[in-house]
Order: sequence, then structure tokens, then C-alpha cells
Amino acid sequence: MAHRLIACEHCDYVHVENDIPAGSVACCIRCGSPLYAAEQPRFDKPLALAFTALVLFVIANIYPLLTFSMEGRAETNTLGSGVLTFWQEGFPFLAFMVALTSIAAPMVVIAAHIYVLLPLSMGWTVPGVKRVWRVLAIIRPWSMLDVFLIGLLVALTKLTDFAQVIAGPAFFAVCCLIPTVLLMNITLDPRTVWRRIAPAGLRYLTEDDLTEIRSNGSGQNNAKGSDAGLMTCHTCSMVVAARNVDHGHCPRCGAVVHLRKARSLSRAFALLLTAVVLYIPANVFPIMTVTYLGRAEADTILSGVAALVQAGEWPIAIVVFTASILVPIIKIVLLGWIYLATWLGLSGPLRQRTRVYRITELIGRWSMVDVFMVSILAALVKLGNIASIQPGFGAVAFCGVVILTMLSAMAFDPRLIWDRAGMRRETLRNKTLRSNSLKETQGSPS
Repeated sequence: MAHRLIACEHCDYVHVENDIPAGSVACCIRCGSPLYAAEQPRFDKPLALAFTALVLFVIANIYPLLTFSMEGRAETNTLGSGVLTFWQEGFPFLAFMVALTSIAAPMVVIAAHIYVLLPLSMGWTVPGVKRVWRVLAIIRPWSMLDVFLIGLLVALTKLTDFAQVIAGPAFFAVCCLIPTVLLMNITLDPRTVWRRIAPAGLRYLTEDDLTEIRSNGSGQNNAKGSDAGLMTCHTCSMVVAARNVDHGHCPRCGAVVHLRKARSLSRAFALLLTAVVLYIPANVFPIMTVTYLGRAEADTILSGVAALVQAGEWPIAIVVFTASILVPIIKIVLLGWIYLATWLGLSGPLRQRTRVYRITELIGRWSMVDVFMVSILAALVKLGNIASIQPGFGAVAFCGVVILTMLSAMAFDPRLIWDRAGMRRETLRNKTLRSNSLKETQGSPS
């Protein structure tokens, strides 16, 4: 393979892309972040898995998910029932987020793989392939069927205590769909797709270019892309020279490229502070109101965990407590610490700080468990005064906390962790040099 350049998206350290053994992952030597997996040039396995996922997705949306029976009455729901219930109850924001994360985003992910991989396998030419693959990179983090399944299991556990619940075909389809999509992503190398759909004659920067760049510069700073005039596309990860970028767009995928995200730190801080404000009503107001035999009872996140503990469902209670209480708090605290340390330009353990950022970025989505649980229960339990569940404002606030922390982590540019620390060291070094120079001047004879 050609020894193309690849820059770490977390610290901007420039590497030379080489062949690695099958099943292994290349990591950045500076911050330890994963760079790329072993190349998988074939598309037959991910394409077959994409078609399988499409069939399972259709089944999951057409057939019943659960059937709830009590006092001779029965209710069934589908994957989209929660969206409709939220809309009817006057919660359009919740309806939109549940529709996006459990239906629209998974559908786009599956359809995009088929639309791009099928023509590549058959040698066809279809329009808009680059645009579709670029949209996939944006929408992928919002596909949360795996989190939806956890919410479904929590709802199932709550219902089995006082009624008969039967899992429908859609339940088993969702259980099979999640590992199918996971295998589809594992068996596909996105780098190979980008190279196959790239414009003809596109030139990649190679090891020779890096040698020339470093020879024209001085010191270790040339290991960082921005110091060498290199920019990395956030969508396709192509490294390009700033002077060769046409109107600020990547020559391979057409996305906007820049040395650093504009106003990254201020936007991340603003989103995180808004999430902190919403976290208070998210825990004070009820996420749902449960009516059972004419008696209504408000249920907050914490009281829901307590109810699971009293019912002896310790594993589910631990999962809900971790995802809905611990994870949001830990994520807010850790992101706040990272942003503050970056703003102050603190050096310290930069490698560990980058690892913490990566982890918080990955776990934030799992807090949507409670939102999915409420959507399932509200759509399924509709038996009037016998048994009914209505969503509450706490669910809106909590969903806002989850989305805002995710957006905050996405808005932040982790390369600033390394940039700001280097700038502070350079500032302190210059101050020391000026101070020593001043002392020498004052101590010298006139």
C-alpha cells in the first residue's frame, strides 16, 4: 500500500499509514487514540449484513413489539408507538428525539450502506454516493437501537410485576438487528470505501511529503499537522495541505475542512452549562405519572430506581442507576474539568485527559435509557383508570441533558488539549527568557 499520511483526530499527531495484521488496530503514539483498523477491501460481508439488517428493521417496525394484558383488556405497541404517544401528549421534542434515534437514524445507516456498497460491489455508477457516505458519518452517533433495547428490557421488567406481557415478533427482530448492525460496521473498512469513491487522480500526501515537511521545519513541532500546514478532514480523515484546499473543502469528500473547529471551547462550555441547568428539573420533576386502579403516583428517575430495588430487580436497577444518574453526573463533571483545564492551558497528564474525553464521548448516549423506557410504557399502558402511564416534564428535561452533553462533546475539539498546553509552556518559557535577559541587563556594568 502507499504510505499515506494520517493525523490523529484527538491530538493532531501525524503518522504514516502502514499495513497492520488482520484484526488489529493502529493507535496514536502520542495520545493512544485508535487511528485505523486492519484494511478490509471486500464488501460482500457488510453488504449481506446490511440486507439482513434491512429485513429485520422492516419486521421491527411492522409487527407488534409487546402485548400488555390486564383485567381482560389488552394493548399492543410498535416501534413507532412511543413517537405517536409523545406527540399526542404534547411533547413534540421527545417525539422528535425518539423518532430520530430509534427509527430515522438506524434506517439511514442501513440504507446508506446498501446504497453505497451495492454499486461498488457490482461496478455500477450511481449519483450522490459521496454525499450519502458523508451524511452517514454525521448520523451514525444518533442511531441508538442498542440503547432502545435496554430501555425495552427495563420497561418489560416494570410491567411483569402487575400484568401479563408477551413479546411480539418486533421484539426478537430488534434483538437480532443490533448484533447484525454491529457486525456490519466491524466487517467494513470506511477508508476503503472513501478510496473507492474518491475522484480519479486524487493525490494523497505520503511519507515523502512528511519527510520534506519535517526537513523544512525545526524540532518536534513538525509532528503536529497544524504546525506543518496540514489539515485533517473530520468526515473522511484525509490529510491535506492547507495551500491545496479548494475553497475550504476536502478534495475527497467535499466536506468543509479547517485547522480547528471554530469557537470550539466556548460552544462546548455553553452547551454543557445549559445541560447543568436542565439537570435539576430532570431529577426534581416526574418523568412519568403512573395510574393504577384509580390511584395516580408521580415517578422520578430516583424513585424508579428505588422501585426496581424493592421489586428485587437489582441488575436492572444498577443499569438504570448507572445510565440515568451516574453517567450524566460523571460526564458533566469530567467534561467541565477537561474544558477548564484546556481553557487554562494546563499541561499535566494530557494523554490521560484525552482518554477521559474519548470515554465520556462514547458513554453519553446510554443515558437515553429512561427516555426510551417512558416512550414504551406510555404507548403500551393505556387502560384508563385501571392502568395508564403519562410522560412528565422530567423526561423532557432529562432528554435535553443527554442531547446537550452529546452536542457539547461533539462541539469540543480535543486537539485543543494539546495546543493550549503547548502554548502555555511556550508562554512560560518566553517569560522566563525575558526575565533572565532583564536580570542580565540590570546586572551588567553601564
